[in-house]
Amino acid sequence: MPLWFNIMVDMKLDTSHLSKQSTLPFIAGVSGGADSLCLLGLLLDARYPVIVAHLNHQLRPEAEVEAEHVRAVAEKLGVPFVTEAVDVTGYAREKGLSTEEAARKCRYHFLFQMARLHKAQAVTVAHTADDQVETILMHLVRGAGLAGLKGMSPLTRLVEFDPEIPLVRPILQLWRSDTESYCREQGLDFVIDSSNSDQTYFRNRLRHNLIPEIETYNPLFKKAVVRMSRSLQDDQESLNQLITQVWENDVAEQGDGYFVFHLSRLRTESNGMRRNLFKRAMLTLRPGLRDVDFDVLDQAAQSSVDVHGDRSISPSRRLDLTGGLYLYQENDLLYIACYEADLPTGDWLQVNGILEIHIGDNKLENDWQLSAEKVSSDDIHDKAVSNDDPFISWMDAENAAGILSVRPPQPGDSFKPLGMNGQTIKLSDFFVNIKLPKRARVKWPLLLVNDEIAWVMGLRLAHSFRLEHTTRHALRFTLKRLP
Repeated sequence: MPLWFNIMVDMKLDTSHLSKQSTLPFIAGVSGGADSLCLLGLLLDARYPVIVAHLNHQLRPEAEVEAEHVRAVAEKLGVPFVTEAVDVTGYAREKGLSTEEAARKCRYHFLFQMARLHKAQAVTVAHTADDQVETILMHLVRGAGLAGLKGMSPLTRLVEFDPEIPLVRPILQLWRSDTESYCREQGLDFVIDSSNSDQTYFRNRLRHNLIPEIETYNPLFKKAVVRMSRSLQDDQESLNQLITQVWENDVAEQGDGYFVFHLSRLRTESNGMRRNLFKRAMLTLRPGLRDVDFDVLDQAAQSSVDVHGDRSISPSRRLDLTGGLYLYQENDLLYIACYEADLPTGDWLQVNGILEIHIGDNKLENDWQLSAEKVSSDDIHDKAVSNDDPFISWMDAENAAGILSVRPPQPGDSFKPLGMNGQTIKLSDFFVNIKLPKRARVKWPLLLVNDEIAWVMGLRLAHSFRLEHTTRHALRFTLKRLP
C-alpha cells in the first residue's frame, strides 16, 4: 500500500492520501469543467504523476467536442490521456436505472478499469464543497441516517468497483467559485456543461431552486452544511469503532455468501446497533448496494427480538431483505445470507437416498459411519439404561429382526418416540418439538426396520424397539464421525 502524506494547506489541496514517493500514477477523472481542470492543474503543480481519464457519456450533442477539448488540454500539459465512449441512455434502460445513477456507474467503472490497467495508486475526482452540500441535501430530502448526512469522505473505497484502489477527493474543501478562479488565473479553458441547467435532474433543482431559497434564511447555509458534514464524519468514525467492537463479539461465523450472528448477544444490543450490524453485513455481502433502506434495516433489527426485546422470533423464520439477501433464524443463530449461498451444515447427520444396512460397519454420507453389532447378555437392559450417548442406540433383537435401511424423511412419516407411552406423532412435529433446524430436517437419517422408523438417528429411539427387562439379545448401533 502507498504511503499517503503531504497535506498541501497553502492551496487547500488535500493530498494526504496521495504519495509522491511512488512512481505509480493517479487516474484523474476530467470532464473538462472548471472543477476537474482545477484538480488536474493542482495535481500537476504538486508534481504528482497523473493520467487524464475522460468518459464520453453520449448524453449531449456537444459531448464529442468536449472529449476532444480534454484531449487537447492533456496534450498541451504533456499528460497521458485515455478516453472511452459509452451509451449511458441504453445502459440506464437495460438496468432500470435513472440517467444520473447509470452515468455514475459507467463513470466509475471506466475510471477504476483504467486504474487497474495502468496500475494506478488511486482514482481522483473533482468533487467540491458545493457538491458536498448538494449531496447531503439529496440524502436529507430522500431520508437518510448518519452515514448519508455526513456526506462524501476525502478518501473512500468503492468496493462495488474495486476493493483495493481508493477513491480520493482532493478538492472537497474548495468551492466551485474557487475552481473557476484557479482556471482563469492559470489560463485553463473550461467547458460549461449545459445539462447543469437542466432541472429535470434532482441535483440541479436543489442547486438552482432549493439552496438559493434556504440561503434567504441563512446566507451562510452552505458553509454550515460543510461544517456539519465534518462533525458528522468524526461522529461516524467513532461509531464505526464501536460497531467493530460489537461486530467481533456478536458475529459467530462468516462464510461464502453469509454471516452468522449469536442471537443471544444480538438481543442485548440496542435496535440502532442491530441496524448498523446488519447494514455492515449486507453491504459486505452485496458491495453493489450503495445503501440500505432504513425500513428494511429496522424490520430486520426488530424481527430478531419481540416488541419487548426479550424473546426471539420463532425458530426457522425467514425474512426477505433486499438485494437478493435474507435473514434467517435457526435456534440461537441468526443468518444474513445471499439467496444463492449454501449455508453450513456443520457436523449434521445427512443422507440423500436409501442405504441398506448390514451387521458391521456401514459408511454413511458426510463422513459418518454406522456400526451395527449383535450383543447377547443377561444385563443388556442395565447397559442400555446407563448409556447417555445419543449416538449409541440399543434395540431388542427380536423386535428389530428384518431388513435394516437408512433413508431421509418422507412426507407423512410418523413414529412412536420413546418416552411417550407408545403414542404416535408426526415426524415433522417431533422435529419442531426438539427444535431441530429446519434445514437439517430434509435429509436427517432415519433407521428403519422393514418399513418402520426404529431410530431417528442421534435423536430418539422408537418405543416399539426399546429393550425390556427380559431382553437378552440386542442390536447395538453406534454412530461415529470418521476423521
